[in-house]
Amino acid sequence: EDLLNAGYTHAWLFNPPVVDPPRMLINMMDEVQNHPLTESVDVEMDSPYDNMDEVVEDAIRYGCDSVINCSGLGAAGICNDSTLKGGRGILLHYDRSCSRREFNARGLKHDTCILTEEGEWAEHESCYMIPRGDKIVVGGSYNEEDKEQLISDRERQRLEKNAWTLGIDTAKAKPCDEWVGFRPSRSTVCLQVDNSFSPSGLQIVHSYGTGGSGWTVYSGIAKEAVNLLLE
Repeated sequence: EDLLNAGYTHAWLFNPPVVDPPRMLINMMDEVQNHPLTESVDVEMDSPYDNMDEVVEDAIRYGCDSVINCSGLGAAGICNDSTLKGGRGILLHYDRSCSRREFNARGLKHDTCILTEEGEWAEHESCYMIPRGDKIVVGGSYNEEDKEQLISDRERQRLEKNAWTLGIDTAKAKPCDEWVGFRPSRSTVCLQVDNSFSPSGLQIVHSYGTGGSGWTVYSGIAKEAVNLLLE
C-alpha cells in the first residue's frame, strides 16, 4: 500500500545471488592463499601509496612482472585521475531477526531485496533494503558532491522511514549500526593497459571506477584485466 501510494504500480521480481561482502572477501583470500601457484600473500602496508612511481618501485623490489591497479577511490591520488569521484552512500543496519510489520509477518517467508529509485524519492536519495549475512541494510543515497563522513539526523530519519516503508517495524526494531561509504565513481570504468612504465619491464593494467556496481561486475572485470595482461 505504501509503495502504491508512492506511485509504484508495477515491479520486476527476480532471484539474484546476494553477496555478503565480509564473508566473500574471506573466501576469496582463502582461495588465493591456498592456490598451488601462490608463493606468499601480504595485504599489509606501512603507508598508502602516493603515486604510481611508488607502486612500480615496490613491484620491482618484490620481483613482480605485472601489476593490476584496483585501488578504487585511491586511484584519484595514485593515478592523478581527476574524473574519479566519491559517490556517498549511507546505510542503517538492522538485525536479521528484527521485528517486521504485520503485512510481512502474514505472507513473507523469506527476506527480499527491494530497490526503488523513482517515485517519491529524489535522484540522490534512493530507497532499498538488502539482506546481508545476519543483518539487513537499509539505504540509501548517491551524491558525488557530499563528503560528509557521518549520517545526519535528517538522513537517519529518512532511512528509518525507508525501513518502515519496506517492512521493518521501526516502532520495535532499532538500528544496530550505521555506515557511510564512498563509491569509486567516474563516467566510464577505467580498464586499460598503462604503457608509460614499459621501460621498467612491468606490465600494468588499471581496473577501477565501477561505482556502486563493484560486487556485480567484479568477476567479469577481473577476467578482462587478466586478458589484457596476456595480450
